[in-house]
Amino acid sequence: MKQFLFRFVLTCAACCPLLRGEDPPSAQAAPAGTTTPETVEPITTLEFLPPAPKQPIPAVPESEIIQRFSMAEGGRTVTMEELVPLEEPPIVEQVTVPMLTPEEIAARHAEWLEESRAHPVFTLGLSGTVYDHEATLLRWTHGEEEYEAWSNIDFNVMRSMCSVEAGNTTYLLFMMIGDESSTPPRKTKSGIVITPKVPAIPPLPKDTGFVVVKGNQQNEEAIGGIRKLHELYAADREQFIAAYQQRLRYEAAALAWEKEHPPQPENVTIRWWRGKRAPQQNTDRLSDIRTEGCTP
Repeated sequence: MKQFLFRFVLTCAACCPLLRGEDPPSAQAAPAGTTTPETVEPITTLEFLPPAPKQPIPAVPESEIIQRFSMAEGGRTVTMEELVPLEEPPIVEQVTVPMLTPEEIAARHAEWLEESRAHPVFTLGLSGTVYDHEATLLRWTHGEEEYEAWSNIDFNVMRSMCSVEAGNTTYLLFMMIGDESSTPPRKTKSGIVITPKVPAIPPLPKDTGFVVVKGNQQNEEAIGGIRKLHELYAADREQFIAAYQQRLRYEAAALAWEKEHPPQPENVTIRWWRGKRAPQQNTDRLSDIRTEGCTP
């Protein structure tokens, strides 16, 4: 599970431009009336670079430290330093925001509803199990209905997709892909026999395609994202495979570097300061309440 999560994080960091600090590629509108599937962006060259060494914590003048204490824990030293409180910045006068009238609020709400109907956006969370890198069992939900479909694509190669456009509909993709093997039962060193459980795979199309085995097959909103992924793969199969191979090399290099450079305990310094206390309540009024009805 740890290795799977590590691969998932590496995949997101390597394939999502936003996580790498890059601007996402600008979307180009397709000509009206065309049904030609969009093509994927050119492959970005991925090369694993070891992380830069951490910069040392800047020193603080002793005159700004009120108290300091340290303790050893887990092979490292944790130091706590209380600093002189920071000067509060000058109060900035808040800008008065004009209040919208009920008519303006209703107009903006109607505009938002019209835009959401014309260009709906769905979140498509895909759980996929790839068997022998030949067929993938996809699971997802649309509304309250569960869907399952068998695809003849090894969905490992689709991990770089973050979203797809199907007509006027946008599908935001979140994929969790795992691999299973249909090899004969094997015995572990501890004597436990592992028997792979492979469900029955229905006849799949000869060309790139899928077969829905659970859910409403007529609901195009639910199936449109899956259909678009297969259209993109059919149009750019070699590019998807090349990107997948490149991603595997990136992950292998990252895992090798992590193995050669295991994390070491590092000393930690925590600095803090006290804020100003809130104004005290009116003690005179409180004393009146306490003494009311009492004899001196």
